[in-house]
Order: sequence, then C-alpha cells, then structure tokens
Amino acid sequence: MISEAIMAVEEAGLSSTFYDIFFALGFVSVLCGLVWFGKKLDFPMKNVAILVCIVYPLVVLWMFIMFWMESGFKVWGGNNIVRIFVYVPLIALPVAKFLKIEGDRALSLLSFAPLLVHGVSHFGCIFAGCCCGYQWTYGIYNPSFRDYRFPIQPIEAIGAVAIVVYLFYRAKKRNYVPDGFEYPVMLVLYGSSRFIFEFFREDHKLFWGISNLAIHALFMFIVGVIWIAIRKKKSKEEVKIF
Repeated sequence: MISEAIMAVEEAGLSSTFYDIFFALGFVSVLCGLVWFGKKLDFPMKNVAILVCIVYPLVVLWMFIMFWMESGFKVWGGNNIVRIFVYVPLIALPVAKFLKIEGDRALSLLSFAPLLVHGVSHFGCIFAGCCCGYQWTYGIYNPSFRDYRFPIQPIEAIGAVAIVVYLFYRAKKRNYVPDGFEYPVMLVLYGSSRFIFEFFREDHKLFWGISNLAIHALFMFIVGVIWIAIRKKKSKEEVKIF
C-alpha cells in the first residue's frame, strides 16, 4: 500500500511537493508540541512561540552551513537535521537568556524539538526517494532509483517518535520538573540508535561501513554521555537518568 501511494504521488508529479509539505509539517509539529509541553512546564505560550520561531530558523541555517562546509563550500543545503542536534543548546541558550528563561527549563522543553522535526519531516523522504536503504525485494518503492528499498526512512522516523514518547513519559514521572538531563538523554538515545540505522542506508561510507552522518551520530552520543557524567557529578540529588 505504501509503495502504491508513492507511485501515485510520483505519477502526479508531486514528489517534491510532498517532501516540502512534510518539511513544513515538521516545523508545525514542533510549534504545536512545544506549546502543549510548555504548558506542562508553566511556560507562557508567547515565550514558547518566540523561542521556537527564533531558534528553529537559526538551527536550519546552521544545518545548511555545516553541509556547505562539509561539501568543501561547493553545495548549499543538505536537509539532514542529524548534523545539528548537538549544537541546538549553543543556539538556544543565548535566546533563552534574552527571554529571561532558565537554561535547564529551556533545554528540557527543546529536548523534544529535534526529534519531533525528524519524526514528522523524515516521512517526506519516502516520496522524494532520498535517505534510502539498500535495494531489497520486500522493501518500499523508491522514485529516485525506480526499484524497491529497505524502508529505513519510516523506521528512523518511528524511532525518533518512540524516543519522544519516552521523554514525555520520563518528564511525567518527574511531575514535569526539569532535572537538566533531558537534552543529554535525548542525545544518547538518538545518537546511539541513529549510528546503528546508518548501516542500513545506502550512502557514502568513509571507512568500515561508517558514513559521515554516522560520525555525527557517534559524536552526539559521546557528547550526551560526557554531559550526563558531568551533570551527575555536580548534582546534589540522586537522579534516575533513564
């Protein structure tokens, strides 16, 4: 059924349109999701909207710049949010300070944002044919290669959503009181899972079957582990991390 839908969209000449729609829905999901979660954290809706509307464009811009640099300043673009997960706090904290929002609360809120974007917008890659898996007889139709591929795009998207659900569950158990571990926990969970998922994607491998994005995912995981270790050492209370 999925393959038939992809073919129908391709025949209608709407593959790029569907990709763009899901990219836009990624932003909508972040705005709606964080407004809802912001209420749980006692964030004024106005502050959440301002935080998202400032941080999101800056993060996307940094994503494009990073891809541009990695391409040797030859190609502009590269819609792969994995590159910037670890840099979001560097962009968000100054904005939060300007809005007079405590840093831990801001990062607790934003820990869901990259995954919400990825979990929604990545479904658009199915229609565009990008970010695909290896050729597989039992896979889904790919409009770029005109064959069937391992469905790694929806698997990655569902995996991101699953982590969002876990983070919501973790926050609820703490009665929505931030503990400063939300963002590094997200980095550890997504970084480790994405590193594994990269082995199922047919993209350029640097060495030992490891791709450029796998390196970014591994870096994300390492930063998350170090962040948790430092934070736990400084914490005055016993915190259950996972």
